[in-house]
Amino acid sequence: MPADVSLKALRYFMTAIRVGSITEAARVVNVVPSAVHTAINQVEAAFGLQLTIRSRATGISLTATGQQMEAKIQSLLDEYESLMRDGSDMRSQLTGTLRVGYYAPAAPAFMPRILGQMMSDNEGVTVKFFECDTQSAQDGLLSGIYDVIVCVANAMKPGITYETLLEVPAYVLLPVDHGLAARRSLSLADLADQSLVLLDLPVISEYYATQFDQAGVAPRVVATATSLEMVRSLVGDGIGCSVLHMVTETNITYAGDRVTAIPLQPAIEPFKIVLGHLPDNPRRLVRMFVDELRGFFSVEDAARLRISPRD
Repeated sequence: MPADVSLKALRYFMTAIRVGSITEAARVVNVVPSAVHTAINQVEAAFGLQLTIRSRATGISLTATGQQMEAKIQSLLDEYESLMRDGSDMRSQLTGTLRVGYYAPAAPAFMPRILGQMMSDNEGVTVKFFECDTQSAQDGLLSGIYDVIVCVANAMKPGITYETLLEVPAYVLLPVDHGLAARRSLSLADLADQSLVLLDLPVISEYYATQFDQAGVAPRVVATATSLEMVRSLVGDGIGCSVLHMVTETNITYAGDRVTAIPLQPAIEPFKIVLGHLPDNPRRLVRMFVDELRGFFSVEDAARLRISPRD
């Protein structure tokens, strides 16, 4: 097997060939001549070929074999320089593709607003969204599939920088003509004899089971769905009521039915929506998205995603 050769040695080699002198090459790259001499020996040893002819009188030149290898070595160095430039551009410029993994059933209620201004000011940006669960979101971030994730806080893995964006209390979703719809608040006990439609998603399903168990209520679940809008539509059609967290902008379902949100009292454990990203040297595009996300959730506008007590 050929020995490994460093990019530095290849650079010294090519400099010596270009200027025709080991001494002059050493001056160009600001090292002692012996370092250039050693680098040339390393390159020839790595290939197991004589690539140069060296003499005090005429300096250094390429053999016929060396002439064949010269263009390939230069191509490798050019590719490396191009790679490093691209990496620098990704860090400093707002271009490229941002890949967002999210596990927040109501993310469509706020994510477009955050991206709107960022994308309108930067035409070179594209965004890809991937809906997933909390664990696969974290795995995807750590493996490089996603640049940033937004998910429900649950067993966050080491190596991820994360912060809470919003705590969202639970509420009951009902058809507007439901017998309980006029109440100022409801408890889980009030739902004991009601038909329920629940989200059936990782973390969330376990959460429901825990909360009902702690309240001593055996829920009568008549339907489940993996889509927030399907749950809302089932509620709107009178199939049952539901327990949800993030409030959507509209009280009209896809089917055109009206629903209403009633606060839960006493309150149960809220959901924490968290932002996660890797801590080291993020691209400028990732940094901007993170800053926009923080900014959105730091102002009152984000309060519309939470249920408010009824007057």
